[in-house]
Amino acid sequence: MNSPTPLSFLFFFIFFALFITPSISKSPSLSLSTTSLSKSNNSVTVNWSGVDSPSQLDWLGIYSPPDSSLRNYIGYLYLNASPTWQSGLGSITIPLINLRSKYKIRIFRWTESEIIPTRQDHDHNPLPQPKHLLAETEEFGFGSGHGPDQIHLALTGGSGEMRVMFVSGGGEESVVRYGLGSGQMDREVGTRVGRYEREDMCDAPANNSVGWRDPGFIHDKVIWSLERSTSIRWEVMQRVGATLSASFHQTKIQVKR
Repeated sequence: MNSPTPLSFLFFFIFFALFITPSISKSPSLSLSTTSLSKSNNSVTVNWSGVDSPSQLDWLGIYSPPDSSLRNYIGYLYLNASPTWQSGLGSITIPLINLRSKYKIRIFRWTESEIIPTRQDHDHNPLPQPKHLLAETEEFGFGSGHGPDQIHLALTGGSGEMRVMFVSGGGEESVVRYGLGSGQMDREVGTRVGRYEREDMCDAPANNSVGWRDPGFIHDKVIWSLERSTSIRWEVMQRVGATLSASFHQTKIQVKR
């Protein structure tokens, strides 16, 4: 038969549990307003809570691809951009570009004693160091099959011309349909499609595994015979599988004549 536990040992155990054992703090929570974006420049809102003793140097790192090492973030924001950061919770809204790869957001603790003066960004601010990871989101990104993206419009050096450019994920067949004034869009032209590869880049990090990003396919078309101060109704259309995706625009331009 086992002997009873000595009373002195029981008191020691209670004292150790209450005063000696370090407390286990709950990790901060991190959530997203959405996990699926449709177009470049769509925004995601990052919400956090439960950050103990928040520091004005605590920061948020943007990662793509999501399995990038902690030091290879592609963008960052300080949590003090949120007006409620001192209470250990807040939110930041971030517009993102479709890099044809998933994203992940991570938040970090950073202190002044860890600043490395020689590591600075282009504005000569010290670059955050990812030593103390607090929390990270799930992977999220842009859905497929949404058609034309990153549409740009520009005048050329030619008389009565306008260039339309956009990006797609797969280089599918695409056209620019347009019309003058408020009439029907009765003119249609196909686009030229091009792409560059990692081997085409001049130097690191753009041509190595850390810096390279899939650029997608670049669609380019110059439309012509435009009149000065003409209101142009135009759209770009792309077939993705069995679906025809379109993006409509109306623009008043000043063209050379």
